[in-house]
Parts: sequence; structure tokens; C-alpha cells
Amino acid sequence: MSELVLLLRAKGRAVRNRLRAFRRESLLKVAVVGVAGLTFWGGIFGASLHGFRFIDTFLGSPEVLLETLLGLFFLLLGVMLLFSNAIISFGGLFRSDETDLLLTWPVRAEQVYVYKLVEAVTFSSWAFVVLGLPLLMGYGIVAGAPWHYPLLTLAYFGAFVVLMASAGGAVAVVLAAYLPERVKRVLGVSVVGVLAVTLSLTVWVHGAARARGAFLESWLPRTLGRMSFARNLFLPSHWVNRGLMEGARGNLGEAAYWFVLLASTAAVVFLAGRGLASRLLRVGWSRARSLPGGGRGAWRGQWLLARWAPAVRVLVAKDWRLFVRDPVQWSQCAILFGLMGFYVLNLRTFSYHVAKPLWRNLTALLNVAATSLVLATVTTRFVFPLLSLEGRRFWLLGLAPVGRRTVLWSKLAFSLTGALVVTVPLVVVSDTMLELPGATIWHHGLAIVCVCFGVSGLSVGLGAMFPNWKEQNPSKIVSGFGGTLNLLLSVAFVAAVLVLTAVPYGVRLARLGRTGPEVFYALCATGVLAAVVGLVPMQLGLRALRRLEF
Repeated sequence: MSELVLLLRAKGRAVRNRLRAFRRESLLKVAVVGVAGLTFWGGIFGASLHGFRFIDTFLGSPEVLLETLLGLFFLLLGVMLLFSNAIISFGGLFRSDETDLLLTWPVRAEQVYVYKLVEAVTFSSWAFVVLGLPLLMGYGIVAGAPWHYPLLTLAYFGAFVVLMASAGGAVAVVLAAYLPERVKRVLGVSVVGVLAVTLSLTVWVHGAARARGAFLESWLPRTLGRMSFARNLFLPSHWVNRGLMEGARGNLGEAAYWFVLLASTAAVVFLAGRGLASRLLRVGWSRARSLPGGGRGAWRGQWLLARWAPAVRVLVAKDWRLFVRDPVQWSQCAILFGLMGFYVLNLRTFSYHVAKPLWRNLTALLNVAATSLVLATVTTRFVFPLLSLEGRRFWLLGLAPVGRRTVLWSKLAFSLTGALVVTVPLVVVSDTMLELPGATIWHHGLAIVCVCFGVSGLSVGLGAMFPNWKEQNPSKIVSGFGGTLNLLLSVAFVAAVLVLTAVPYGVRLARLGRTGPEVFYALCATGVLAAVVGLVPMQLGLRALRRLEF
């Protein structure tokens, strides 16, 4: 029997045992996660359905517009999948204790590579399927797609994910074999390059908004012309886009052609990565494990900081250095918040600041919503696993002259500081560029501060309540029950804060512009909600942490 089959069978048994253990969870927890997940999925489906119906009604036959928008969607997801799979594959192949054990067994290197590639696909691409499937289902209903369209969508998603994962895995193997000491530098340069290209394309596309004339006669054709790079025939994202659009129209021959093109390319890239792994995996593992320590690049002021700073500040400094040294974390944060920054800096290009007050306030509220949702995603992905990543080394913190309360609050201070530094300037700058009144800017700024505290306390507290001390891969920690619950509760909290933030402007609109104390009341309610959401999980997490025996 093949070594790969044995490894996958062992992994399947481990997953089956986890599912059996999941049955012992509280029925209330399972119900909350299930209902919240279905609600979230249904919300995406409803939003996409109404959005595509609006485009179809407003423009009649918007084939070029839909092809461009869906092409951009798949292009962006393809780039993110490539980066995430490269990062996860590098960590799984060259920073994993399981790989160290597998390479001592009589298992061929290419089989280990495929085994870890399946793992990377599982942990990096499930969100793509969960978020992309309702979006495409909404498009299929509007386009009048046949009954087999969902199956066609899953087939395309599978081929596209395998293609991106294989490319990312091949990149990880090559970097480990030839540039093991410069992986972070190469990744950083790649992230900067992607952001620079994104900024250039954003400025180029937004320049079309300066065109004079009617919307359909001048601005829209010019904008679509500048976005034509998303319809390039050499991009796999365009193959997915064209195939799904043809399948929605019932053209099975065209859909089959684009699928064969995508699947054959994915197979070639997979075989190429497998061949590289057979030659370079053990070489890359040896070189990656033989790197010298990072004492030379350590911060010289750390001893001075440890002498005079409080314990919380020392622990925050430790978490910050670990964050900076890990390209998995700062690269993804840079991409997410970098895209938000590019959008904010180009608000004036669309002339939103000269729109009516109603639309300016609505745009500002949507900016707060987007920033808050990105923050909820980031804290779930990077803050929730912080305590679990201490792992078997947690006993060292137990020997330190600090209490477990201090350890937990240091995680909150680290998350809250980073969140405030990034999100508050984004919200304030966007409101300023929209030329909103000073009171509105203060309101939105304080609201985002409440969001930062709430999602940070929620992530740290739930991370202490649902730790995974045996796992060193943060992606696997987040994909568990606690991480899923944390994401759902964070999104629900953000939605509640947005409702409280929007209520005063709705009341003001009902009063025909007359102001009142509604903003103050809304801020008080938001503060109370943030305090409850942030402090209650922290207290429960501290109680769970004190019960641990190390």
C-alpha cells in the first residue's frame, strides 16, 4: 500500500476521533455555532443575490461588467491563496515536528510533500469555498443557471485551489532549498511588490472617474477598459470566471473547455511541485534546520527594558518580537490593512466628498464596517492562538515572577495596542477625506476604539477558554471550535456596534436634521457593550487559565 494512503488514512482517523470528541461538546455551543454559521452564509448569499439583481436591472445585459467584477474577485483570491499556501506549506514542511518524524521513516520525500500539501489545502482554502460558493450561487440564480451549476462550481473551485496550492508548495520548497536564510526577506519583498502593483492599478483605475460625461456613456466604459487586466486570457482566475459564466448560461461545451484547461494546468503544476520535492525537500529541510540562531539581530535594548519596565510591558515586547519575526503574520496583516489604506487614500477620486450628506455618512459608516470586520478577522486569526502557541513552554511563564492574570492581560494589551494603531487612523483619515463634521469623526473614532477593545478581549478570553497546547500551527488552532466561535461572536459584536453607530443618524434624518443627545446615548451603549464583550470573556478565560496544571 502506498505511503501516502497510509498517512492519509492515519490523518482521517485523527479527524474522525476529533469529530467524536466534538459530540461531547455542549449542545448549546454546537447550536450557536451552527445557527451563526448558517446565518453568516445566508447573509452572503442574500447580499450577492440582491447585488447581481441590481446590476442586471440597472444595466440590462452587463456581461462585461460582471466578467470584470468576477475576474477581479478570483484574481484577488488567487493571489491570497498563493501566498497563504506558500506560507503554510513552508511551515508545515520545514517547521513541523511531524515532518521531522516522517523524514526519519521509510517514506519518500514526494509523498511527504503531497501529504503536507493536502493539509495546506484543507487549512488555507476552506474559507475560499465557504465565501465563494454563496456568491456564485447568487449569480447563478440571476443568470438562470441549470440545476448542475453548483456541482460545476465545486469542480472549478477544487481545480483552482489545487493549482494555487501546488504553486505555493513549489515556491516553499525552492525557497527552503536555495534561500533558507532569506525566506523572510523574499516574502517581505514579495508583499511590498504586490502592494505596490495593487496601488498602481488602483490609482490607474480610479483615474477613470475623472472622465466627464454620463455614467453609462463615459465613466463606466473607461473604468472597465482600465480593469481589462482581470480578463487576461493567461490568468487562471479568468479561466474560472469564463467557465462558470458559460456554465451559468447552459453552454456546457465552453464550460468543459475552460475546466479542462484549468484542470490540466493544475495537474502540470502539481506534478512539477512533486518533482521538485523529490529532489529538494530533504535538502531544504536540512538547510532550514541548520540555520544559525538570531542572537546577532536581537534588540540590544531588551535587557534595559527588562530591568525597568513592568511585567506587562516585557511580555508585550516578547509578543511583538515574535510577531515581527514571523512573516506569516505581518505579511497577511500588511496585505489586508494595506488594501484598506489604498482604498481610503483614493476616496476623493470617486468624489465622495462632494456627495450629499446622506451618502457621505453612509460611506463613512461602511468604511467603519469594513475596518471593523477586517479587524475581527485579524484578531481571530492572530490573537486567538497567542496563548495556545505558548504550548509546552507555558511552564516557563509559570516560573516567572508574574501571575497568570498578568500573562493574560499582556496579550490583551498587545492586541489592543496594535489594533488601535492601525484602525483609528484609517477611520479618522477616511472621515476627514469625506469632509464630515468634527463630531461625526469623534463618534466614529470612539466607536472603532470600542470595537478594538471588544474583539481583543473576546479573542484573548476565548483563546484562554479553548486552548490547544499540543498544536504549533496557528491555522489549525483557529480552525477548531474555539476559533470558529470567536469569529462568529466577533462578527456579531461588530454588527451590533454598527447598528448602534448608525442609529443616531437615522434619528437625525427622521427629525429633518435636528440634532439631539442621541450620539451621546449611542456612544454610552457602545461602550457598555464593548466592556461586557471584552471583560466577560477575559474573566472566564482567567478562571480557565488558573485551573490549568503545569
